Amino acid sequence: MPRFSEHITNDPNEACIFLLGIDTTDRDIRSQNYVKNVNEYIESLDPAYWNNGRNHLIFNFYHGTFPDYDDHNLNFDSGEAMIARASSSENNFFKGFDVSLPLFHENHPYEIDSQKMLVNDRTQVYRKYLVSFKGKRYVYGIGSGTRNLVHHLHNGEDIVMVTTCKHNNDWQAYQDDRCQKDNNEYDQWDYEDLLANSTFCLVPRGRRLGSFRFLETLRSGCIPVVISDSWILPFTETIDWHSAAIVVAERDALSIPELLMSTSRGRVRELRDSARDVYDGYLRSIQVISNHVLSIISKRIDDHFEQIEKSS
Repeated sequence: MPRFSEHITNDPNEACIFLLGIDTTDRDIRSQNYVKNVNEYIESLDPAYWNNGRNHLIFNFYHGTFPDYDDHNLNFDSGEAMIARASSSENNFFKGFDVSLPLFHENHPYEIDSQKMLVNDRTQVYRKYLVSFKGKRYVYGIGSGTRNLVHHLHNGEDIVMVTTCKHNNDWQAYQDDRCQKDNNEYDQWDYEDLLANSTFCLVPRGRRLGSFRFLETLRSGCIPVVISDSWILPFTETIDWHSAAIVVAERDALSIPELLMSTSRGRVRELRDSARDVYDGYLRSIQVISNHVLSIISKRIDDHFEQIEKSS
């Protein structure tokens, strides 16, 4: 294993935290990457090593499966291990213990300095479009309510909200009267162009609370408008998202244009500058993300021993 972090050692006697030696990143049982029999693997470990998960860190990006995508169900007993995962929910997140990760696409850069934000023009305030969204439309099930609401915001001018029913192999079996019109409108807009030319970009929940769109929005210099109730945004322990994103309750989605149009020029500039700094500082590559997880845990350990020293 390449040593890309100062926090990593191959000597277990030097380690404070252990990583479970099995792939737990994708726990959707429908996925081809799903690893079966994790419990059996854990039971085969030396009990002194696993110790019911104490001092262990488990990484997880995709959890649960259709139809409820339960974010608490990893399909194995994680014991007392810390869980670093994407799409963390307030309902199952242990503050100061677990870590909330961003969900990143397989094409997200690996190397620390391989890619920074695409747009770094700090003189620009407003772009061609006030706000945009291009993505899947869920006709039914979890996430469908939020994705269907944004359709009503579209005016095709400064507000672009386009969705498609064309996803999954059985989409035609569930299409409704609006699908064909939605699909046609969707095909007229380029996703990357919208990201690069929008002041704000919607990040509504999908089947899970988090999405690839969150990092893609930040990378493009677009200010994210998050519509995903109970989602613990990435690295909330160290990032002040109030300064870099706008969070709107799902029930208030229809009020977004009014909210954004009333946002001052100074606030827009502050949000965009902070979003750029957050992306470059914490999210721009897999190495940066991984190292920051370890930095968070390392600081917790240091703070813990500092408290012990103060109380002794």
